[in-house]
Amino acid sequence: MKEIIIKIAQLLKGFTLILKPHLFLGWLRNPLLMISNTISLSRWIAEQDKHDILNDFYSFKRNYAKRYQLYQYVINKLAVNETAFDYLEFGVCHGESIKWWVANNQNKENSFYGFDTFEGLPENWGTFKKGDMNANIPVIDDERVSFFKGLFQDTLPDFIASQPMHNSKRKIIHLDADLFSSTLYALTSLAPFLKKGDILIFDEFNVPNHEFYAFKCFTESYYIKTKLVAAVNNYYQIALMIAE
Repeated sequence: MKEIIIKIAQLLKGFTLILKPHLFLGWLRNPLLMISNTISLSRWIAEQDKHDILNDFYSFKRNYAKRYQLYQYVINKLAVNETAFDYLEFGVCHGESIKWWVANNQNKENSFYGFDTFEGLPENWGTFKKGDMNANIPVIDDERVSFFKGLFQDTLPDFIASQPMHNSKRKIIHLDADLFSSTLYALTSLAPFLKKGDILIFDEFNVPNHEFYAFKCFTESYYIKTKLVAAVNNYYQIALMIAE
């Protein structure tokens, strides 16, 4: 019986492909993906342990400055300043976030790395067009800071090859690349070097088809477990700790 069901399924799949449904149903792809990912996001939020954490859900007004409150909470809650860490930011733009982290963490053994095309988005994102959000490389007078200009796909491999990524320092990965493709590439490239206690910070997490979808694909593919540490602006900005 099982073999018959499998053969029927194969025939139906083949027949469906012959009909080329993308020609008349292709317009449904993005809406259906959005619905699916929104349901997954809702389920993910419901499953998180929200006891004794920073969480402003539900807020009627988004205040982007709350992300600095989130950063400080993470530092205090996870004792970030007690040991040296490596901070990697993907999506720097004008550099507000990396400037905050540099200014609020004085350990000379810390390292701060910023990755961005600095030529704007490499593809469309929501209402933003390719090339939007371009910026000059920020000027930060601190020898602990380095910037890497270009697509992550071009700059991150050389960075990984030249850096002691398997060191014992805690890693703080700040993901502000907006796009599904960029976020997923950064996460999968760093997967071999992440360990329990490392921190992931997302800046547009609750965008279902982009940062959240990349996070979902990444954690499910690499069997990575995370613990929610903080969330502001209705899960727009969140901080997670690698649990295992």
